[in-house]
Amino acid sequence: MPVRTDRRGTAMQILLLAAAIAYSGLPWEAVAGFPLDPAGSYLSELAAADQPLGWLFRALDLTTGVLVLIALLVGGRSGGAVARRGATLALAGFAVLTIVDASSPMACASSASLRCARGDAANTLGLAHQIHTVSSAGALAALLVSAVLLAVAVSRDAGWDRPVGRRLLLALVVSIVAVTVLVSVLAVLSTDEGRLMSGGGYAQRAQVLLVSLYLGWFGFLVKRLGSGPVRVTASPTDAVRPR
Repeated sequence: MPVRTDRRGTAMQILLLAAAIAYSGLPWEAVAGFPLDPAGSYLSELAAADQPLGWLFRALDLTTGVLVLIALLVGGRSGGAVARRGATLALAGFAVLTIVDASSPMACASSASLRCARGDAANTLGLAHQIHTVSSAGALAALLVSAVLLAVAVSRDAGWDRPVGRRLLLALVVSIVAVTVLVSVLAVLSTDEGRLMSGGGYAQRAQVLLVSLYLGWFGFLVKRLGSGPVRVTASPTDAVRPR
């Protein structure tokens, strides 16, 4: 059984690493030649229905959601601390909402079209566009909940003997939250022309990269939880047993 469990854990790690690569965004955008201005556009606009390579970025998001769900099913272990179970369930929620997000693309890229931006502001771009907006926000919220709960689980795990890993996870979670707040503020302060304030697009891409890092690291952290050093205590008979 331990060997089988270890293989399941390894499979989960590989699947989540693949999901992280698919979700990373910026590298794929670079390969595509930066179709939109990265300084003022949302990365998700690349998956809009009116974009030539929209099918590719929708496929990448869909692949991410499917891989994360398969990874969590393969991993199998939902036991342990409440925080760890919550982190896993929240990540599953992220995966489901990402699939919904990819299946309901934006109607158009608002940063590249004033007409699209005005339609977005007036909520006249159709149901799929609105579903995309809600599911995208929901997926990010679920990811944040997962990251916070996993950080709590790691901090409370008595068997965790790697303080550096704990600090790095905390730094990652704080970074994701901070960049998310920054992007949200920039979105509120942006104009009605559908573009983020100059430089806001870079912050949003950094946010996606940080989320990808969390996805890739999740499997290793969960596998490590509860598998710290085992303390062996001698039985009374050991003291008189012949050497």
